[in-house]
Amino acid sequence: MFLGRRFFYFFLFAGLPLATLGSNAAVSGSVKVKAPSVSYGMASCQIAMARPVNQPSSLPSAFQLVTWNIEKGNDPRWLEDLTVYQSPPELMLLQEAYTPSPFEHLMGTVLHESFAKGYRAGHLQTGVLSVSSATPQLHCALTAYEPWLSTPKATSVTRYGFAKSEQTLLVVNAHMVNFEWGVTGFSDQWAQIEQVLQRHEGPLIVAGDFNTWSPRRLELLEGVKARHKLNSVSFTPDRRTTFFGSPLDHVLVRQLTATHSHVLASGKSDHNSLWVNLRLK
Repeated sequence: MFLGRRFFYFFLFAGLPLATLGSNAAVSGSVKVKAPSVSYGMASCQIAMARPVNQPSSLPSAFQLVTWNIEKGNDPRWLEDLTVYQSPPELMLLQEAYTPSPFEHLMGTVLHESFAKGYRAGHLQTGVLSVSSATPQLHCALTAYEPWLSTPKATSVTRYGFAKSEQTLLVVNAHMVNFEWGVTGFSDQWAQIEQVLQRHEGPLIVAGDFNTWSPRRLELLEGVKARHKLNSVSFTPDRRTTFFGSPLDHVLVRQLTATHSHVLASGKSDHNSLWVNLRLK
């Protein structure tokens, strides 16, 4: 959520309702499978990443990704945007998501949910949610804090196997620090994420609401990309949500090829969702 509306919701958070499902998506009968135990904090995450790989299921070598800040599900129809195609994406990275989520209502789909807690507004626990068709091998939850408001900003780290490949995919779903004049908190949060990135040699996805609304923030992001050999997925036409003329949401990849990408501008959130078809190189 960009700056103006963030201040509005900061003062009115007590009135936020829990989101409900759109009528097109509320279908029962699916199976919800729990993600692995969450490793909280950097030290626990490093230990989890060093353990032997357990691969109960895997992603296909070609898969679809969507990343979207759903604005706490304030529009009850938001889930409809994730069900516009014949089947949901294999990876869904949501920011300002909430728990419990509605994904158990998706018909005929086994989904694995990896939630990292962020800001809590009364009864509404929000954070970042990574939803996958494959069971993650690990799940880490990292926390940063807004310098002004001292409210938490969450990052979820998950890792998946690939079918017919020994490589593993590390996925970072991030909602970056927003409220500060400089970039100290923003930089510190990236430094935390980079400690995870440097421990993974294979394919990478780093995506989410990066709050890159200033040239200094974009410059810092370029440094992260260079250090970890990440490439930005481009969108044509580029309908990503902007503030001060800069896009806020990004998909960065390594050792993956984007075969198609588009932005879905539906008006069900103050951010537009980014959709990317990816293939393992």
